Amino acid sequence: MKIPFRLLTAAALAATLTGCTSTSNAATEPSAPQRIAAISPDVAETVAALGAGDRLVLVPDTQTNPALTNHLPVMQAVGATLAAHGTADPEQILATDPDLAIITPRHEGESDTAALLEASSVEVLTLPNSWQTVDEMLANIDTIGDAIGASEAADELTASISTELAGIDPVAGDAPSVLVLSNQAGRPMVNAGRGFTLDLLARAGGRNAADEVGLTRTGFADPEQIVRAQPQAILLVDILGAGRESFASILANPAVADLEAVREDRILLLDGKHTQALGLGTTVEGVRQIRDWLAGLG
Repeated sequence: MKIPFRLLTAAALAATLTGCTSTSNAATEPSAPQRIAAISPDVAETVAALGAGDRLVLVPDTQTNPALTNHLPVMQAVGATLAAHGTADPEQILATDPDLAIITPRHEGESDTAALLEASSVEVLTLPNSWQTVDEMLANIDTIGDAIGASEAADELTASISTELAGIDPVAGDAPSVLVLSNQAGRPMVNAGRGFTLDLLARAGGRNAADEVGLTRTGFADPEQIVRAQPQAILLVDILGAGRESFASILANPAVADLEAVREDRILLLDGKHTQALGLGTTVEGVRQIRDWLAGLG
């Protein structure tokens, strides 16, 4: 007879692993999870950053993309991958025989995954937020560290990120208006509302141009909206590792190309690991690059 799965909150799972968080060498603790299924990219990167990459048995397929990982050899060594978007196949997860699955409830598919594991005995940790700000990222690092028996490593990582970010002063003067475009869907999208890159932009001293035209959700780029926003500069987030050419369809639009930001090439291209929460420590360098770019706009 199958044992019903247990969907645990962060606090509940941490409590079950109290014994494994009392030492910095979690790998030697028998109660620490030894086979971890990371159902989202940021989770996979965090587990690897905390020194437990050798315990990963499943990661999203995106994590073999150098633009999205700081741990390429670790990710390439994981025996199984799953599609990063959409509802994860519970049989595919169970086939890796994990003793812990960690899920980010960012997308509908990820939110549904825990329910689809109902017939298994796998421990499931659903994180309390979706990594949309630096503060959420730091909280999730701590939560994952507690869950996998790496709380000391998590404390060190969060302290390092916090200290480095505190040393970056936002650009002085009026906040420049910046349009953020990303290419995760294979075509340019305007970033709007809440989002990790937008949090980094604010920390660097910029403001989101999408707010100027009342956009509240990320969506496919529309030339008319971009022209109405009149951004002073444009930040390109290359999640696919496809380069600036992947944004050509929108930047070459005659009306967009006539914007001063495009004519004067006030455009910065950064990859995903410098602008997304999955980058963890390298997002500090992302803030620094954005800040220096903004300062040089004049």
